[in-house]
Amino acid sequence: MTREISGPFEAQEIRHFLDTLIYEREAFLIDEIVSLDPESRRVEARMDTMRPLPYTAMQRESDVHPRHVAAAELLMLTGNLGFLHAWFFHGCRWDEGWAGFGNRIHRADFKNLARLGPPLRLESQESRTRASDTRVMMRLELSFWQEDALVYRGDQSAMFFRERNLSE
Repeated sequence: MTREISGPFEAQEIRHFLDTLIYEREAFLIDEIVSLDPESRRVEARMDTMRPLPYTAMQRESDVHPRHVAAAELLMLTGNLGFLHAWFFHGCRWDEGWAGFGNRIHRADFKNLARLGPPLRLESQESRTRASDTRVMMRLELSFWQEDALVYRGDQSAMFFRERNLSE
């Protein structure tokens, strides 16, 4: 089943984003884009914690280890947000030769377990950006919240390149 993503954009644009993304659709874990602010380069989004999550599904639950959104999925969300920044704020179009990757986790603080049930509120803000016609380098400050509790705080960098083989 393909989940629809809601948000402040044309439906055709998010379909284009997802159809050409450098990951399969199932790796994009965001369910709703709440706001896109190009002026401040800030994104707010939401993830349903009851959606299918591969690492979460493999957890062994016990009295001391409740099922929760796994760290691997939280880190994938940071990449998902970086993709949104690249696409909506910097014009990186995957079908026009753009590709990218996270290149440094400066800080990753897992503050609380992300419980299954309440959605996660995801916030990302560019703190530094260098961009040209063929390269975008950005540093993102990220905060993930569940209800009133901070779940994750990160400071990460990503690089996007146009028409460059990333294996070289």
